[in-house]
Amino acid sequence: MTRHRVASALVLAAWVGAPTAFGDFFQFNGTLTNGYSVQGVLQTKAGAPASFIESNPAFPNAPFATQFIESASLSVFLAGSEIASGTPVVGGISYEAYLYTAFDSSTLTLSALDLQARDPGAGSEPYYFISNGVAPDATLVAYGTTTFNLFLFDPSNSNYTYLGSTSTLAVTVIPAPAGLVVFALAPALRRRRRCA
Repeated sequence: MTRHRVASALVLAAWVGAPTAFGDFFQFNGTLTNGYSVQGVLQTKAGAPASFIESNPAFPNAPFATQFIESASLSVFLAGSEIASGTPVVGGISYEAYLYTAFDSSTLTLSALDLQARDPGAGSEPYYFISNGVAPDATLVAYGTTTFNLFLFDPSNSNYTYLGSTSTLAVTVIPAPAGLVVFALAPALRRRRRCA
């Protein structure tokens, strides 16, 4: 177990002891073209407004302290099998410079998202991300003016490989204790899937 996962487990144990100190849990998922799908979890901070935009106030610097999101994870699937997963926001700190989320919990609408499936300290290997601020041809556009597009990005040569898209991501509420279990067990579940 890495130091990151141990630290995350300790933070999660503290959450279980005082669950009312934190916000709500939301699961999002979508089926994309070309056999891909995504699933993720957002946890808001206590006192976060019903509708907010979370973005990096000092781009491109990271990590940075988030305003409204306590934790965020993303998993990517191909033909039903998980091919990547990560938790780029942990304990109110985003390790992803490109994090962007426009969310309304009153309508369960995720109108904008830029999130990668990569853990903190993962290095410079290629990684998956989903965004509706990057068009399929890899040009930057205003958030919400394109579909939610999935890419494989290679930092070594700044190469974007478009993989698939969806017009919407469905959002559901996860009761807090179940949400805590999802985050607490995610690393072990990922290891188990990779070993199987």
